Amino acid sequence: MERRKKVKPTPFPERNGKFPFNASGVARVGERRFVFVDNREPDALFEMKFDAELREVERIHRRRLTGVDSGVLRDPEGLTRVDRNGEIFLIVSSSLCVENGHRISDGLVRVRYRPDGDLPAEPMDGFRDWLLAGEPALAAAGLLSPDEGGLNVEGLAWDADAGSLLFGLRGPAAAGRVTLVEVPVDAGGARWTTASLGRPTVVRVRLPGPSVVRGVRDISAGARTGGFLLLLGRSTSDGDVPFRLGTWNRGGDRVELLDVTFHRTAKPEGVTPFSAGGEQRILVVDDAGGYAVL
Repeated sequence: MERRKKVKPTPFPERNGKFPFNASGVARVGERRFVFVDNREPDALFEMKFDAELREVERIHRRRLTGVDSGVLRDPEGLTRVDRNGEIFLIVSSSLCVENGHRISDGLVRVRYRPDGDLPAEPMDGFRDWLLAGEPALAAAGLLSPDEGGLNVEGLAWDADAGSLLFGLRGPAAAGRVTLVEVPVDAGGARWTTASLGRPTVVRVRLPGPSVVRGVRDISAGARTGGFLLLLGRSTSDGDVPFRLGTWNRGGDRVELLDVTFHRTAKPEGVTPFSAGGEQRILVVDDAGGYAVL
């Protein structure tokens, strides 16, 4: 990728009521149309449409999720797209973290995308408990809050070749590496239960700069290299580790950083690569209520 200037997101043209959109995971659903999650609002997704030049967001629509009771999905952070038999599914993941020592964020929800109206959704009961029972390395972190080094999932990607979901961990994090959790799943199958999941596997990938601690803020399939695009940032709420973009190829043990940096006021939490007009582009959404097209 050619050298770029420091990225400063453009504010969304709308607010989510009184507050800016707290945009996290994002996925493309059509020509110039993208969907993102707002982690303050777990009962809806938000669809935005760009103008023909991809310079401005024309509008943002709230797409209510039906079939998801209150409390079933808390703190949604990850979003990915799965294509099955001509149908688009959107998978939404909670951060799976513990807040204030007791409030547990849980939820893995499958959404059947439709161009208009409400979106039918199916929550997977007991996903967090299933994951921690199946991967003991995460069980201890599941008892701690994110700023104590606890479990905090912020990225989600679909690996079509492997038939697996890849969860990117913001925490716990260690210097010089990031952690992904791979979970095989029949994403378009008739049953959306933990019985449809395969055994989870922890994947650790090296980062440039062995002394720097970074966590995954988002992960998306379909990067220019044919692998995955990773958005990296600080693993806890304090610190000054800058956000960076990188790529990782399946089977590789290292993330390669791209020559993309972000303005100090940016808080990027969602990323997806896409093509438009024969060119490769990257959309970044910001949890301070903005976006950037690279």
